[in-house]
Amino acid sequence: MSNDSTPDFLRADLTSNSRALTLYAAGVVIGLVLGGIGLFNARGTTTNKVPEEVLALVNQRPILRSDFVTQLENETGKPFAEASKQDQLRVLDEMLREELFVQRGLELNFAETDQETRSALYNIVEQQVTADVNLGKASEKELRAYFDKHGDQFMTEGKLDVHDLVLAGDNSNKAAEAVKALRAGTKLEEVKKRFGLTEENYYPDEFYYLAKVHLGEQLFAAVKDLDSGQVSEPLMSEDGLHIVQVISHSKPRRESYEEAKSVLQSTWGSSEKVRVMANMMNFLRSRSTILIADDYKNEYKPEDFAGAN
Repeated sequence: MSNDSTPDFLRADLTSNSRALTLYAAGVVIGLVLGGIGLFNARGTTTNKVPEEVLALVNQRPILRSDFVTQLENETGKPFAEASKQDQLRVLDEMLREELFVQRGLELNFAETDQETRSALYNIVEQQVTADVNLGKASEKELRAYFDKHGDQFMTEGKLDVHDLVLAGDNSNKAAEAVKALRAGTKLEEVKKRFGLTEENYYPDEFYYLAKVHLGEQLFAAVKDLDSGQVSEPLMSEDGLHIVQVISHSKPRRESYEEAKSVLQSTWGSSEKVRVMANMMNFLRSRSTILIADDYKNEYKPEDFAGAN
């Protein structure tokens, strides 16, 4: 031993290369073991322990106890505490099978290729996005603000009470005389008899959509701006000259807030859904790269379909 007071294991001239390598390797192994312990106990990593709020883990995807309780109660119609163990195990098996099938479907890209699956996923996401609107209710202030902005949407339905008279042939002079007599207040039956008019149709107090069907587009367009008591000009059609006498006409008008209130809530909800979905689509588009084929890319404009379902 040297007279030097330095311990032998610290003296470089006495330290072997093999011993140094052995100690280095041991340190590496210990570090890997400790690191592995930390890694496999970190959040989000594979674990053999099921968290309290989870009933089961399927490939590290949880089946929540709350979902299990809800499904069990829905299937049995009983509170969870009254459900038999057999029912509990049956529902657990159903949920395990469902999760395994879902994972297998995702593995096989069914979510991307199967139309029914794609539609189901779309509907689920849409319901999630619009959940607040579906469950929420507009306040009085919100409804009034919506009505003030969109009041023209709330109109009463127009109604018409008319006599549709026909003069056979193309005798425009005779038809003009008949119109003149009706406008002068001559009774309808007398005018019909004097000028040989027949009554094609009589539609008392019909809503616009029915009057349009019965009169046809051309006649309806000719009388929809006439007031009660007025008579149309003769209008040629396939069966002769038509003269329409308007007995009464209730034109559409903007409803008051109180009149519209019964449908305001649902109309507001529909509008909110469109707005929320449009915001979501804008967000999804903003973080996506979308390429459109040449024969459509110049004409396709997403804003044209912002209100589509």
